[in-house]
Amino acid sequence: MKGYIIVFNCKKGDLIIKSKIFPIQEGYYAYVGSCGLYCDKRISRHFSKEKRKKHWHIDYLSELCEPLFAIILPQQEKEIAKLLSEFDYVKGFGSTDDNENPSHLFRVSLISLLNLIRGISE
Repeated sequence: MKGYIIVFNCKKGDLIIKSKIFPIQEGYYAYVGSCGLYCDKRISRHFSKEKRKKHWHIDYLSELCEPLFAIILPQQEKEIAKLLSEFDYVKGFGSTDDNENPSHLFRVSLISLLNLIRGISE
């Protein structure tokens, strides 16, 4: 199973998901997810503004955030989230099935993120 990162440009606001409030500051965020054989379909869904049903935490990001680009990596989702944990994060966002990492949404500096990814792929 491959992992991916989608980078978003976000406005400030609160996302309310099932009575939980997730505060989002203005800036760039990296969301970590996983995909199998159909990475293209999964990532395309995340770039789509029109979602018939909001199924995952990331589906709610379109309320405040614009997706910029995605990177597919050979590492698994949990491993990528662990590497990104040096950044500030939105506690509990997208990590309900991951007891190793406190989040799968990280507030990032684009240069720092790209340098980290470059190190992963070398």
